[in-house]
Amino acid sequence: MKKILKTGTLAMAVSLAAFTTSCGDFLDITPLNAVVVENYWEKKSEVESVITSCYFHMQDKGFSQRVIAWGELRGDNLTETSTMAAKEKELYDFYTNNIVPDNSWTSWADFYNVINLCNTILHYAPGAQAKDGNYSVDELRTHEAEAKSIRALCYFYLIRTFKKVPLVLQATIGDDVDFKVRASSEQEVLEQIIADLEWSEDYIWNKKFFDDERERKGRFNKLSVKALLADIYLWKGDYAKCAQYCKEIMDEKMAEYNAIKAAELEGNFISSSTEGSLALYNGYPLLDESYSSHYPYTMLYERGNSFEGISYFYGNHKDLSGRVNAAAYLTNQTADALFADASDLRLEENTGYKGEPSNSYPVYKFRFLYLGNDERGLRSTAENWIVYRLTDVMLMRAEALAYMGGDENKQEAFEIVKSVNMRSCKGRSLLAYDADKIKNIVLDERQRELMFEGKRWYDLMRMVRHSDNPVNAMSTLRSTYLQRKYGTGGRDAVARMGSLDNLYLPFYQKELDVNPLLVPDQNQAYIIY
Repeated sequence: MKKILKTGTLAMAVSLAAFTTSCGDFLDITPLNAVVVENYWEKKSEVESVITSCYFHMQDKGFSQRVIAWGELRGDNLTETSTMAAKEKELYDFYTNNIVPDNSWTSWADFYNVINLCNTILHYAPGAQAKDGNYSVDELRTHEAEAKSIRALCYFYLIRTFKKVPLVLQATIGDDVDFKVRASSEQEVLEQIIADLEWSEDYIWNKKFFDDERERKGRFNKLSVKALLADIYLWKGDYAKCAQYCKEIMDEKMAEYNAIKAAELEGNFISSSTEGSLALYNGYPLLDESYSSHYPYTMLYERGNSFEGISYFYGNHKDLSGRVNAAAYLTNQTADALFADASDLRLEENTGYKGEPSNSYPVYKFRFLYLGNDERGLRSTAENWIVYRLTDVMLMRAEALAYMGGDENKQEAFEIVKSVNMRSCKGRSLLAYDADKIKNIVLDERQRELMFEGKRWYDLMRMVRHSDNPVNAMSTLRSTYLQRKYGTGGRDAVARMGSLDNLYLPFYQKELDVNPLLVPDQNQAYIIY
């Protein structure tokens, strides 16, 4: 089905509601009506409005909830609620790996809707710049860089989730567009988005350009482009490039820290009031846990846009996080447990656990606020969705160094992990260095630090992909990581993760119905003969 954007809808673009969200399949995206085009794309402000629409539609439930579902639900952080199986069959099937192409959680329509907006900007913005004398070429380049960066982020989610996806770089404009596009390989997509980001790195806004703190952290900037590039290179296994991009970000944050501390010595506390009170942990600058109870949590997940923030988008994803629970095993306090250190505040901040046994533990991160006197309350407003933050970047570097190997790299990887761990454990860490286990040490710290942030499943996928023996690593994924969240009743769910292809999702059946070119590339693990 094709939709035509009527003239009356155009005014909504300025108020962040342009380009209606797609209904179900990749082809159901909104082409621009030729009449509307003649009256639009005349000036810089109209380009900026459509860029804003990209961020707006990343807040749509179909987009933001899939960021969580694709990045968390099949991993070992989340478990079912008591009503999921009865009331939300598709979500339950997704959670138990009973996934078929008809499951709507495999739909990518909302991601391609944003991609089409980005393609439309890239198509029309040069014409608007030629018509608007107040729209400079430099400003055009920054807008193009922002659109390419948003598009790259969308494709990075898609390629990690499906492995092969249609690579669409042209806007769907008019009724004569051929919507049938073959699936491009993982390598083709990664090469394209790396090229786009490396170009964008030279032109994207520097975060200091923005007057508003929300825009500094809520839009793509040089640091978030570097963070995305680091993540992509880590996914590819290009550890040296990942480590280098992470170091550049960490060096800039250290320079910011030094500038803030210098300002404080001069009696200027404005920086600290906006960025947060900071301290060095093992030589790395982070929000100061000793400043007040649960201070980093409050600055990161309540106030937002703090010193540690690199890239936030605004959206309401708590609707999904309220439909799942934290896995019960997370609250184990045995010597080999994930949260064996009883002083680690992240256990409580993630699950609400304070030592009281329970049959289920809700997801607290993002959804709950600290109200004072260590009391918590459910937040009533939309929260920031954190795409990248400093400790994520630090731990990406640690992972890259661990896989690069060598005593010096492994030691630095551990020191980074230790610094992140110390911040949540009263300024000291019980972790012990073990060169032979450094990859697992990093993986565990990423789980503790980034729990419920849409990272875990992709972390586990990298563990398998980058193993010297992926088949054995897949077995470890099933027996060690997945089994512990499902418990004794989850043997079928674990067994369904039977092959490396099961790490990825199938193409949604509606996509196959409208685009036969996708059929030959359907994930073999989900084809029923």
